[in-house]
This record gives sequence, structure tokens and C-alpha cells, in this order.
Amino acid sequence: MLNSSFHFTRLESGQKIRSNDLAHAMRCDDTSRERWLVLSPHDDDACIGAALWLQAAVQAGVGVYVMVVTDGRMGYCDLKDRTSIVATRRAETADAYRILGLDEQRLIHIGYPDAGLVTLQGRRPAGPNEPNICGYVGLQNVITYHLRSIRPDRVLIPSPTDLHPDHQITHNELMISLFHARGAIWPELGPPLEHVPRVCEMAVYCNFSQPPNLQLRSDQQAFEKKLQSIAAFRSQAQIAQLVESVRAGGPYEYLREVEFLFYSSSIYQPLFT
Repeated sequence: MLNSSFHFTRLESGQKIRSNDLAHAMRCDDTSRERWLVLSPHDDDACIGAALWLQAAVQAGVGVYVMVVTDGRMGYCDLKDRTSIVATRRAETADAYRILGLDEQRLIHIGYPDAGLVTLQGRRPAGPNEPNICGYVGLQNVITYHLRSIRPDRVLIPSPTDLHPDHQITHNELMISLFHARGAIWPELGPPLEHVPRVCEMAVYCNFSQPPNLQLRSDQQAFEKKLQSIAAFRSQAQIAQLVESVRAGGPYEYLREVEFLFYSSSIYQPLFT
């Protein structure tokens, strides 16, 4: 779908391919038939790293879902807010993504403990009265389940270079879960995917490990919506400073499409011949 609010540049074989068409930029036939799943380790990560992409996708008819992995419990900036911060952050999350065109039905709250994902890697049987999916807990369980339920064509995830352990863990758990979801393992989580979705890394706090290959430049109206969505997290004392930092960067966002490189002994044979 053509939309002059957004301008895309794709780097391909050393050339810059420019377009106002999201489908052309993303190499898909029909955006109205696409589904995107955005994994946001914390509620504000997708707003910071991909708010412009989300707006462009929504306007192009993409079915966009945002999975918020953690509950924000460590985001209190005043001791009096420590017991209420989870509920506060959840309300702020609804406001933030509504600004970008997503209603609460497209938000998936996993509710795992903020800054506590290290104990939730993998998959294990649920304990007594422990919230679970099909009797199991863990990131690989919950991500595989939602991949099979939503069956996305594209998954957006923060770059693994981000310093926060929650970002790194979520990235790593997604990558292995893609192969779980494609295979026959754990049939109680739903039928296997027909194909592995395309993975796009977004930058939130740190640079990409390698240069991105997709650029989005928006008009001022879409950029202001991005800034408003970040500012919706009013409970965060540093949010105004973050908004100004993003504003200084201008109406640009980048994605890096991930290429899967599977091991083959043939690639090393030339070294020894």
C-alpha cells in the first residue's frame, strides 16, 4: 500500500532501493495478508525501536501483535510506587500503543518478572498454582505457543547487542523457539509453522551488531505519535529525557533482517585444500 507518510530504503546488493510502498520494501506480495509479531522485552521497547514501523504496518493493513514479555515491576522511580507500578505500567502500555493504532486486543502480556528472565529460559513443568500454558512455563514454551497461534510472517525483536539482559535473553529464546515452532516438538502448543517467519532486529539502546538493511523515514505527524507513545510511560522519571534524545535523532528507524547461517563442513574445506 502506498503512503506518502512513510519512505523506505532497502539496501540490496550494494544498491539503495527507495519506495513509499511497505510491501515493496519488505519484499511481500500483499501487506493486508501479513502478520507481524513484535517481541518487546519491556513495555516501552517496541515504542522506542519500532513505533514508526508499527504505524506504517498498521496503515498498510498488516495484522500487528505486540508481545510484552515482562511486567515492569522494577520500573518504580519512587518507593511509594513499588507495589502499584505493575498496574501503572500496564495502563501506560495500553495508552502508548493506542497512539500507534493498536488496541489492547493486539497486546499480549506475558507477565514474567522484569529483570528476572534468567530463571525463565527454556521450558519446564509448571509448579503448583503457577500460571502456565499447557502445563509448562518458560520463554521457549510461551514464545513457541504464540508463534504457532499467531503464525506471523515477520517477527521484530531488539538486537542482541542491547545491554539489558532481558533483551539478550528474549532474543536468544526467540531464535531457538522459531525452530521449535517449525518442528513437531511439543504438539500441545499447536500445529507446526509452515515456514519460519522473517526476523528483523530493531535497535533500542545500543547499535546493531552489523549495519541494518532497512530504513524508514516518516513525516512529522507520525514522528510526533512515536514521541507521544514513549511519553505515555509517565511513571518513568527519565522519560522526558529519553523523548528528547529520540527527537534529536529525527524521524528515522532501522531494521536489520537476520540471515540464518547453518553449519556445513563444506564452507571450511577450501581452507585445507
